[in-house]
Amino acid sequence: MVGGVLFGVFFLLLLTGAPITMCMGIATLVALFTGGYALEVLPLMITKGTSNFTLLAIPYFVLAGNLMNFGGITTRIFDWADAVCGHMKSGLAQVNVLSSIIFSGISGTATADAAGLGLVEINAMEEKGYDKVFSAAITLASSVIGPIIPPSVPFLIYAQLANVSVGKMFVAGLGPGLVIAAFLMIMDRIIYDSGKVKMPPPVPFSMKRLVDKTKSGFLALMAPLVLLFCISSGIATSTEAGIIAVVYSIFVGLIYRDLTVKNFVFTLEQTIISSSLIMFLIGMGTAVGWLTTAEKLPVYMSEALLGISTNKYVVLLLINLILLILGCVLDGTTIQLIMVPILLPIIDQLGVDRIQFGVIQVFNCLIGMSTPPVGVGLFIMASITDLKMPELVKGFLPFFIPLILSLLVITFVPGVTLFLPSLLKI
Repeated sequence: MVGGVLFGVFFLLLLTGAPITMCMGIATLVALFTGGYALEVLPLMITKGTSNFTLLAIPYFVLAGNLMNFGGITTRIFDWADAVCGHMKSGLAQVNVLSSIIFSGISGTATADAAGLGLVEINAMEEKGYDKVFSAAITLASSVIGPIIPPSVPFLIYAQLANVSVGKMFVAGLGPGLVIAAFLMIMDRIIYDSGKVKMPPPVPFSMKRLVDKTKSGFLALMAPLVLLFCISSGIATSTEAGIIAVVYSIFVGLIYRDLTVKNFVFTLEQTIISSSLIMFLIGMGTAVGWLTTAEKLPVYMSEALLGISTNKYVVLLLINLILLILGCVLDGTTIQLIMVPILLPIIDQLGVDRIQFGVIQVFNCLIGMSTPPVGVGLFIMASITDLKMPELVKGFLPFFIPLILSLLVITFVPGVTLFLPSLLKI
């Protein structure tokens, strides 16, 4: 009864266009009142949910991503990637994916990749004669790599919800991130060979250009390596790594002379807005998680799913389907906060490693960035390209194939996720 009220009010408010945070807050209050709980639970849970040392890393990684975009680092990453694989067939589409791999080792969010690096990528592809819709589509597809390869804000949130090591989550994302990138690059080549999308022929490889771009972008290229080393070696916690990322970003921005006082102030403003929204959502999600646990919703859902099948892989497929459907109407953070507490008991019962499930769950939410009607990635692409939503959705359809294939590999081949944490003994 209470669970039905909670989700019923939530989706009803969502249909009215109310902000997600308000939908969660009002729905929780109504459900608490219906169930006879003290309404003081809501502010207590909001405070508890945001009073976690690990979550301090979130504003630092968000700020680092913003600083990278305004400090000249994203442009140098793209130029270096262009020098490395711009000579390949579907050249700048491959450069797009490689740039996202490198940038993902710095930013921790898909939106920073899509909005900041994405603008550089799309402009460069348009100038070289690539189809605009295709350019926006591959940019959106490659941006999902951002929160998979460490560092990752969604992994930070999951680690808190699932009570697992942040460092282990970060290292576990590297293998899946490379798998996603490989499938996307294969699809780029297939689209090029089909001849259905306008792409210029490849340009000759130049060793001199590669050396020059490596020299000019050396500091930018070192950023992800520095962060990965600090996290994987245990030198710094995730929060301390976030601080290192910010300091390094400022240092490099000043060296390149691209980071101005005006840009710095703007990045601070954007970071405050983004981080406040994320933290408020986490607080609200903690209250929702407490209420669903008190009402034994995880138990009921576990019985329902296991009643369909006790086969681990069948249940994982059903969970993927549920998360993908939710991704069409909710943002990733909201899905995490609502569904992780409900799904964890099922995962534990099936014997699925929580680290592996964390990557599966986060990747499902990232695919949701690209699914209408509320895919935030689609709106970002529309705003920076002036393309209409139907055009973007149609152009993105081929890239669902590599993303879904990647999801299946990550789901059914645990070694892709767990190999590195085991090897490094994190």
